[in-house]
Amino acid sequence: MDEKVIDVPARSLDKKTTKKKAAGFKTDKSGFPTMSVKEVFKWALVTASFVAVAFGVTAAVAIANIPVPCSLQTSKILQCPDLTPAQDVAVESYGEGFLWLTVPQATAATVGLLLPRRHARSRWSLAFLAIVSATVAHCTFGRMIHIFVAANPGDVGFKILAGFGMTAFLGGDLLSLLSLVIGGPE
Repeated sequence: MDEKVIDVPARSLDKKTTKKKAAGFKTDKSGFPTMSVKEVFKWALVTASFVAVAFGVTAAVAIANIPVPCSLQTSKILQCPDLTPAQDVAVESYGEGFLWLTVPQATAATVGLLLPRRHARSRWSLAFLAIVSATVAHCTFGRMIHIFVAANPGDVGFKILAGFGMTAFLGGDLLSLLSLVIGGPE
């Protein structure tokens, strides 16, 4: 009895057992859910848009001369910090650095979203530039928050809001950065 053994390639078996993944996320061998380059661009553009909207609202309030109550009698949650001259200079420099760092972030994210998929290496490089710029901008903003907390340690509302915001932004930046490094170009 002569039996023939037919080799079946393992790849054809793997195709039948693979499951569909969620859109925008890909997983590597370690099981770490990584974001696609397009999702990283979207994250960078959304965080830059938050800065633009906040800056626009602040400018509108300043131009319209709307009084903002920030004394202990009028606001129990959010209070204006009492900055020393050195802290004021540090806040100004960190604030300007934060605003200037969001410019390359938004530019790289916008150009990267407009590039076609066939330019994978260029898209990855732009995503890396956008997310590194976002991370440095958020670290700069975090440093500015530390100065505000040191100037007014009794302001609990600001500590909670700013701490949660910085944790969310830096967590998203870290996930995006790890996704780019682990996932590589599309």
